[in-house]
Amino acid sequence: MKCARIAMFLLITLLSATAFAQKEEVSVDASYFAFYPAHGLSKCRNLYGGGGGFVYNVTRHIGIKSEFQGYLSTTATFTLPAKPPTIPVGGTFKSQMNMFTFLFGPQFSFPVPNSKVRIFGETLFGGAYTNLWSNLFKVADISGLSASNTGLAMSLGGGVDLGINDRVAFRIAEVDYVGTRYSWSAIGVQNQNSVKFQSGFVFVFGQ
Repeated sequence: MKCARIAMFLLITLLSATAFAQKEEVSVDASYFAFYPAHGLSKCRNLYGGGGGFVYNVTRHIGIKSEFQGYLSTTATFTLPAKPPTIPVGGTFKSQMNMFTFLFGPQFSFPVPNSKVRIFGETLFGGAYTNLWSNLFKVADISGLSASNTGLAMSLGGGVDLGINDRVAFRIAEVDYVGTRYSWSAIGVQNQNSVKFQSGFVFVFGQ
């Protein structure tokens, strides 16, 4: 217990000493998500939306990021073979869908010397919500399986920011691989591998 208290005291002291030297970032963006629901069963869906994120910079190069993105409703078309009793009758089915992602993790920043450009990378983990699967299970009369609307998600990628002034930067581009875990092998649905593109603005606060 004594060691734990000492460690906690040192951590609080460190954070207090560095808090005024850090910068917090708030980003807003427009986003395009190329989502691949199920290889061989459905084509890529083009999702359009946007959102934002928050970064607390622990050092000049390392920050802790939280990101939230939402995408407008669209329709996905599935071609499912009959697999009684799970899929009583095969055919082509349309399922309405939306998407919301919430991700957290480290961001690594690399300012380019003698310029206003910053290159950054990130590795984020969290979840993705969509009503695609529950709607598909209903219209296709799929039985014996439970459709989860929230799956695990991860995002790996990075981008480039261009400073406008000390407080505002333009996010020229951000490109991320996005993996989601919606998997029902009984009907041929495995984990999804998708790509996300973003652009927007970053606002810097703090000292």
